[in-house]
Amino acid sequence: MYFIAPRNQPIRLNRKRQKIYLFDYNRSRLPWLKWPVTITSYSWADVYGEISFSPTPGDRGYRLYGAVCVPGTRNVVARFLLAREWEEREQLNQIWSYLCMYMQHDNALPEPRNPEPPAFWCPRKADKWPEEMERESTTAPEQQPAS
Repeated sequence: MYFIAPRNQPIRLNRKRQKIYLFDYNRSRLPWLKWPVTITSYSWADVYGEISFSPTPGDRGYRLYGAVCVPGTRNVVARFLLAREWEEREQLNQIWSYLCMYMQHDNALPEPRNPEPPAFWCPRKADKWPEEMERESTTAPEQQPAS
């Protein structure tokens, strides 16, 4: 029995493979049961950033979505939430710019403010990636020997 429902989905960016990996919980009306998980991966070249605004009371604010498009088109086949901001949209623009810089350039990233991650930045124990996906999402592609 589970007493805490997951609030968001872990996302992994693999610069060497140029892929993004999404760990998504399939929500249920029964929050005390373990929710099944779907893990998907997309090519970074097919992901575009979208910012939307919701004026709904209680859920007001800006959202940054990753929109996955059919390769070579702007036909969206999937969307996933990357970040939320209540007041200013500029921070979401900065997040998207940073993600693009990270995925497109090896050494063009600005220096981090804090070189060491905070203690609370640790993988959640509840998020169990399948072994094959764990390896693919955290490693570079294997080089094929020259023939």
